[in-house]
Amino acid sequence: MQDTALAARPLWKRLPWLDYSGKVSPLKATVFVALFIPGLVTLYRYEADMLGGRPITEVIHVMGLWGIRLLAVALAMTPFRQVFRQPKVALIRRMIGVAAFCYLAIHFSFYVVDEKYVLLTVASEIVHRFYLTIGFSALLIMTALAVTSTDGMMKRLRRRWQTLHRLVYLAAIIGTVHYFIQVKLNVFEPTWFAGVIAWLLLYRVMAHWLGIPRASSFVALLSLSIAVGILTAVGEYAYYAIFTGVRAGRVWQANFTLAAGLRPGWIAMAVGLTFTVLATLWNLSEKWRMPRSDPSGRLAPARRAARSS
Repeated sequence: MQDTALAARPLWKRLPWLDYSGKVSPLKATVFVALFIPGLVTLYRYEADMLGGRPITEVIHVMGLWGIRLLAVALAMTPFRQVFRQPKVALIRRMIGVAAFCYLAIHFSFYVVDEKYVLLTVASEIVHRFYLTIGFSALLIMTALAVTSTDGMMKRLRRRWQTLHRLVYLAAIIGTVHYFIQVKLNVFEPTWFAGVIAWLLLYRVMAHWLGIPRASSFVALLSLSIAVGILTAVGEYAYYAIFTGVRAGRVWQANFTLAAGLRPGWIAMAVGLTFTVLATLWNLSEKWRMPRSDPSGRLAPARRAARSS
């Protein structure tokens, strides 16, 4: 019944800055405007000739980077909503995911421009270059998800919709691999970014097996963050040991000194620990706001509802 009602809404009530009641949502409106900022800044820099000697190539890189960043932000909405108990975040998750697709589509479009619109060359490059093959595969997945992101498609696909949209996890993984390979030797940023993606995906596994309350606990989030930091450091070491001529032992030793700055493993761990600390402070503040006569917390939802009304 709810899906039918959503699909039956008039077109003017489906504008991205409106909630399901047709009223302007400050959260959705703010996020909607913010999603245009990277593209507009890049356009300005392009028009002002601030993108160096190969502006088209720079646009390709910047748009791809923002596409994968926004995909990570979209994935982060689920743990944020569950851990901080903020259901309204679900209103912007789809919007961010569609924006990620748009940036990735622009990323690919400018690649076609860079190849002088010769589609046979583009197709040949995609087939023969592995990092382009997997990147294009991620784009195809994101295209399918964007096309089926409407309320009407949710109604038509029913349970298959959720199954289909779980492919976003695969898109995130192969998109990160594409990013990793594309930068070649300097893999510092892709490595810690891969650690963040791993945290977001492993949280979902943890929530599935332990349940959301236990997965949201301080111990679970702390353990996950430390484990991801270690895995990221091991992954960086393995990459240099297997695929490059760099002495991997030095890369591993760099994790235990600040002489070369923070390594990707520490950055990925820091992102997870920041989330853990914020979640813990939020939980403590919620307990502090509970009535003293209600130590079980059962009246807290009713109290919050009364405050918001």
